[in-house]
Amino acid sequence: MSDIELKTYKQEYMNEIISGWNTSLFYDTITHERFTQEVLLDENFDPGLALVAVSGGHVVGFSLGIKRKYPYLTRGLEEGRGWISSFFIIPEYRRKGIGQKLLQKEEALLKARGVKEITLCAYSPNYFTPGVDFKYPGGIPFFDVNGYVRGTDAVSMQRDLFTYTIPENTKKHLYELANKGTTFHMFTKQYMEKLLAFVDKEFGAGWVRNILIALRKGEAEDTILIATDKQDDIIGYCMRKIDGNDARFGPIGVDESLRSEGIGGVLIDIQMEEMKKRSIYYMYFLWTHGDAMRFYERHGLKVYRTYQLYRKKI
Repeated sequence: MSDIELKTYKQEYMNEIISGWNTSLFYDTITHERFTQEVLLDENFDPGLALVAVSGGHVVGFSLGIKRKYPYLTRGLEEGRGWISSFFIIPEYRRKGIGQKLLQKEEALLKARGVKEITLCAYSPNYFTPGVDFKYPGGIPFFDVNGYVRGTDAVSMQRDLFTYTIPENTKKHLYELANKGTTFHMFTKQYMEKLLAFVDKEFGAGWVRNILIALRKGEAEDTILIATDKQDDIIGYCMRKIDGNDARFGPIGVDESLRSEGIGGVLIDIQMEEMKKRSIYYMYFLWTHGDAMRFYERHGLKVYRTYQLYRKKI
């Protein structure tokens, strides 16, 4: 369309971007507050990479490009990597070449900043989805035809907790583990140093960050469950509420040498019981695949969304 202009983000576009986002990305609607916190106040936000498609003075599309300006934990700057964290064209303007024009411009801007590979959606720490939801009409074929290479699938899973009780087989296993000296209990501050060291060794800085945030907010003792051995060392943990939502579960992790002992299964079952005690009657998480998906299925969780992961070398 000849009247389409591609402009960089300005505050005056915010209301129409959010309106268009909620119309187009209807499974991932946002508020002004969330847009402010997770987009505008993200330390890597660059208005020069946030492109707005404008027609007749109104926003009809948006692309949120990201390249790190600040190191992210042990990942550093990831100099050759960029992201398109969110992308939409409002429905009535699709199939007119606008999306193609917007995407090509975004790719060119990222390439000019030294990006050699673009990842769709899965930007840490502030991602909205891990990939492109298969249910969004046109999304998968659009990125396929534009040269994005499919990786694995990923899923989001959930279950309700209204009638949840700890299964009898878990109670039996809990008793067996107790006889070996394994105990499960909510985190207390006396375990802070041990937990941070355990998570750093087994899982890395991203998971440590989640714990640090919970500690700073004064929420760790209510949201983190730990497993300890007979020496009172931490051998596993799980948590919830990493994005501020009480019902969001994860991450969960167990000492690599003990992952066949069923400790993770006991952790998730006890955490679900703890959530129910707190009148949290629903749990979900955003991203898993493969063997982990089967683990969650055994604990009553079901897939509610499926995504395609994508990357493209430029």
